[in-house]
Amino acid sequence: MSAFLALLLGLALLLVHLLMRRGGQAARQDIVAPDPALARLLDAQLPWRACLTSSQRERHLRHTQRLLQRLEFFGCNGFEVQLQQAQLVCGIAALLWLRDDSEPFPALRSVLLYPAAFGVRDPEPDELGLVWDEPLETLGESWSAQRVVLSCAAVEAALAGDPLNVVVHEFSHQLDDLAPEAEGAPPLTDFSDWSRIMASEFAALQERDSPVIDPYGAQSPAEFFAVVMESYFQDGPALHQQHPALYRLLASYVGFETRGM
Repeated sequence: MSAFLALLLGLALLLVHLLMRRGGQAARQDIVAPDPALARLLDAQLPWRACLTSSQRERHLRHTQRLLQRLEFFGCNGFEVQLQQAQLVCGIAALLWLRDDSEPFPALRSVLLYPAAFGVRDPEPDELGLVWDEPLETLGESWSAQRVVLSCAAVEAALAGDPLNVVVHEFSHQLDDLAPEAEGAPPLTDFSDWSRIMASEFAALQERDSPVIDPYGAQSPAEFFAVVMESYFQDGPALHQQHPALYRLLASYVGFETRGM
């Protein structure tokens, strides 16, 4: 081999090495470095972290950090969003995305936080066909897989043990939006077991109240999914006792048990 050809070969190998190194660096930049301070906050404030395996805790922290990096938080009615409030919202939401390491809630772009319950106008007519001008008071909304609106007071109440968990409720609607082929379900490859159990439990709630499921869930399959997810997170032992098949279905989806809390 001539010296000239050897030089060309050497330059080519060097170029390949640099490109591979650059690609490896770019890939490593996509990996979120663990934040120990955030992990300590989540351990202290989110009781569900104690139900996770070590690998799930790592994934949960990673998903929480990804949401914090991507989502924009806006305060409403003069409310100023604090970092810890955004961290806890993202931490609760990330618990719903432990099935894999993909980007959590990829369509979501922003979270609006009100200091307390807020009024919204309902354009839908009531059972009498009337549309009311007075705003309805609510604790949260989910908008077309793009935006979530929450009451900060309701978020804090859920962490204190209130049976309503507005973050779980509204982010369950986000999961539902990701599965347009099935109302009241997260994205799944097979909906057969989910459809069978949820349809049966939904019909039962429409016939009679449950001691652990909010009757608001009888409005539609979408609301039923959201409220039973709340029950799973806020009162797993009672849901397991009263609705064992439903509890097992939700446990299989989220990937961890709450009946021991």
